[in-house]
Parts: sequence; C-alpha cells; structure tokens
Amino acid sequence: MLTEATGEATIEVPRDRDGSFEPQIVKKRQRRLNRVEEAVLSLYANGLTTGEISAHFAQI
Repeated sequence: MLTEATGEATIEVPRDRDGSFEPQIVKKRQRRLNRVEEAVLSLYANGLTTGEISAHFAQI
C-alpha cells in the first residue's frame, strides 16, 4: 500500500476462507489511499473512536 504522507505501509489481512468479506476502508487490491482515508486511519490508529472521528469531520 502506498500513501501520500508516509509512503509504503503494510496491511495485515486475516484469512477469509470463502471470500465473502468486503473491506470498507481499504478495498481489495487497492494500492493507494487518498488524503481523507489516510486521515481517518491515522485518527483511528491514534485511539479515537469512530464517533469522535465523525464529530471531528463534521466540525471541520
């Protein structure tokens, strides 16, 4: 995965035996993230809840 801000990032994906899982943030075979997706992932990785992230985006 390549990001604009941090360069290359590794994503560990759990095994999906029947292939039914559809990821929502980083789609299957997606190689790049745009700035909004990077910001959401960064905020979540730093411990903010999804509600706090949503409120943050509503405010800005």
